[in-house]
Amino acid sequence: MDIFDSFSTIENIVSASEFLLEYLIRFGEGSFKPSLKLCLMLLSIDSGFHDELKIVHQAHDIAALDKLCTSLEKNAWRANVKFDALNDAIRSIKSENRISPVVRGELKRPLWVPDKAGTNESITDHIRNLEIPIGCFDEVPPLIVHKLGTFQHDSTLRKRLDVIFSSLHHIFLVNTSGTGKTRLLFEGLCLHWGLYLTFAVDSSFLGSRDLANAVVDLEFDRKWTEYLPSPSNDRYATALHNNKHAVYRTVSEALLSRLLVFKMYLEACSQEGFRHDHRQRWLESQIFTDTLADLFDPFAKIKLEINGAFVSDSIIDDAISRTLEDIQDIWEMPAGHFFYIVLDEANVASRKHDEAFADEYGHYPILKEILRSFQRRMGHLPIKFVVAGTMIPQEHFQSAAGEWDNFHWCSDTGCFDDLQEHRKYISQFLPSHFEKSDIGQALLHRMWQWLRGRYRYTASFLTVLLDNNFESPHTLLGGYIESLSEYMPHDHSEYDSHEKYCENSWYTSLGSKGLSRQSISTVAMHRSIISYLTVSKGCHDFMAKDITLVNEDYGLFLDTACSRIGLDEPVTITFGATWFKKNSASALVKLATIFARDYHTEIRPSHFALSLALSLALCFSEPFEISNAFTVSGIPTPWLRGRFVKFTKIDGQLEAVDIHFSEDAPDRLVYLAGTWEDVISWFKHECKEPFCMISTPASTGVTLVFCLRLSNKRTLWVSIHIPSTFRDENPNFAQDVKEAHPTNMFRDQPEIASLLTQIPNLTTDVGPSGILCISGSFRVKSATGDSVPPQDYPAGILNIEGLDEATKSVSRNMLMRRLSRIFATTKQKTRSVIDPVLGSEQSV
Repeated sequence: MDIFDSFSTIENIVSASEFLLEYLIRFGEGSFKPSLKLCLMLLSIDSGFHDELKIVHQAHDIAALDKLCTSLEKNAWRANVKFDALNDAIRSIKSENRISPVVRGELKRPLWVPDKAGTNESITDHIRNLEIPIGCFDEVPPLIVHKLGTFQHDSTLRKRLDVIFSSLHHIFLVNTSGTGKTRLLFEGLCLHWGLYLTFAVDSSFLGSRDLANAVVDLEFDRKWTEYLPSPSNDRYATALHNNKHAVYRTVSEALLSRLLVFKMYLEACSQEGFRHDHRQRWLESQIFTDTLADLFDPFAKIKLEINGAFVSDSIIDDAISRTLEDIQDIWEMPAGHFFYIVLDEANVASRKHDEAFADEYGHYPILKEILRSFQRRMGHLPIKFVVAGTMIPQEHFQSAAGEWDNFHWCSDTGCFDDLQEHRKYISQFLPSHFEKSDIGQALLHRMWQWLRGRYRYTASFLTVLLDNNFESPHTLLGGYIESLSEYMPHDHSEYDSHEKYCENSWYTSLGSKGLSRQSISTVAMHRSIISYLTVSKGCHDFMAKDITLVNEDYGLFLDTACSRIGLDEPVTITFGATWFKKNSASALVKLATIFARDYHTEIRPSHFALSLALSLALCFSEPFEISNAFTVSGIPTPWLRGRFVKFTKIDGQLEAVDIHFSEDAPDRLVYLAGTWEDVISWFKHECKEPFCMISTPASTGVTLVFCLRLSNKRTLWVSIHIPSTFRDENPNFAQDVKEAHPTNMFRDQPEIASLLTQIPNLTTDVGPSGILCISGSFRVKSATGDSVPPQDYPAGILNIEGLDEATKSVSRNMLMRRLSRIFATTKQKTRSVIDPVLGSEQSV
């Protein structure tokens, strides 16, 4: 007799279970041996099973019945009584009936509008028409998800996504905070199926806390050992094994949780017919955790219930395997495609539990063990990993056995380094009449001058602007810059006089922890500030070895392969300058406090040369005792005072013009001469800068040249050669003097030799062609009376103490105003070309 005729109705769960058991006994294959109790439990834990069984029974569809029985067999693990709480959570999610509307695109998030009432109704309408979805934190508009899914339609951004979501490699995506890594991850998961997991949920509350909590909760595992004992200790092997097992277990629980929710989502997709936009809606369900369940985070809730079931590893293993089989039955991945597991904020896991694990390469943080656990779980499937963060130490992912060879390093995030792209991004948020107004145009200009660089600086200010209905925009910009940098920009008062006072407390300043360590960040920040103060641009030539700058959120990678770092963003530099201003022990212009320290990084001669130029300009802006700047031997007459001058042609004649260094003048202090053509141009007085820093390919170190006028109206050149290294505690002062000498420096440049003698009132008492040669070696305390031999006289060394004493009275506020003015007036050029003087390791 036909089995369907044997059971005329299966409306109640008992008759349905009997029907199911009978079919499985008659036609079941394999090792699955059900009981009536198991069938009752399977139909009880999920009402969807019973509903589907009734449909199959009514249709007498034997093929569908066989498929359903296969699915029930794969879910038999859920019949374990220890999973009652887990099943309750799954039932609760399904009972809210949100999944299918989400899949169909019917369940829309409310739109964000400002809490503050606007005075202009058209502005309010404009903000509403932007259709910014409300985030989990209602107050701040989540611009990170504005127009989500559009990157794939932009050719440049699509290429970037194709690199990060590669079909060939796993990717480590590394760049500084705020460079758009998370948005790229979101956009990639709009294009591809995958899981989004994060090790930290920030103030935007985007993403589940399941993995973040799991990493923290390991500390409460009774078998956990935070600090492994010595390998020679009897407990070492057991402790290491237990720690690895704890990570494997927590990763397994988090993975099972995600897969269970993903399966529910795919079931709804299959009923509607799979479409490309289902991927984006699945991503949104993962980042807005209230999408699929109103009262709880479904991923964290299910993870919690799995953990609380206290079942064996083998049961979890079986559950994952069965759930993956179920998923593959529902959805068949196209050939050549990959499923992406995205791990965001990996910097947190890179710093966590770093003495709890070890292998033949030494200790390593939990991130490495988590990746190993995921690979053990999913490595046999078409899976690719994208791991993103501000810090992922490369030294932990090297191996002779090739374990990490398929992980490639990428820093291709981009940044706002193009004026038109910056304006294009901002303009989409501005009302058209506001953008075209004088106030709006001035705001766009100021935003570029101050906020260029990482995306977050601009996007975060736009949230402030939106929250205030575009009212008092310049007041808000000044306050925002002050919040981040702890300095109110000098140009603020020019724009805010007609605006009402308002403020926003959403954002705080950058952290100074890295600067306080007196490390590479301190040296690099000082160098970049000095570079702006003297040549009106930051530094774009830090290398991969300086990655601490990225890790500590000061510098950002400018290339795509984690090899070149820039430190030039106005807000970042202003914060650094404010820190130096507040810390007298690290005074900005006191040479001894910066260059006398023993840093782990080599100080570049160009850095010292520009710092020295700033100090000399400050000292010689007024008549200054030359002996307070240089200790000179071989001058028979007493030294006079000198003053900083520059020669310019007036009516065809060279005339000396006093240079008074201030917040406004000169525009640029130092001319960077990387070729002999540059050098000749400066000596022809065709350049505005009063200092020339010479760094030709054949030179070692750099040479700083400038002109002084003595109190007796005689003039002289000063040539200071800064050697290529500061490591030597006993520098070769005599060699520096030789390098600074015109017969050596310009031996193949007769035109320059003739130009030297053309300035009026030139004194030759200081040496040939009126050039006083000075050693630019910093370590002057090691100098003796015969450090420079008499045959090289007249010559001298630096008087570091005299220069530092003289610059004590320099106004730090003046330097801050100068820096601020440079940011507000300098036209930023592209970063794509490294400066020929500052950007070459050989020439600086």
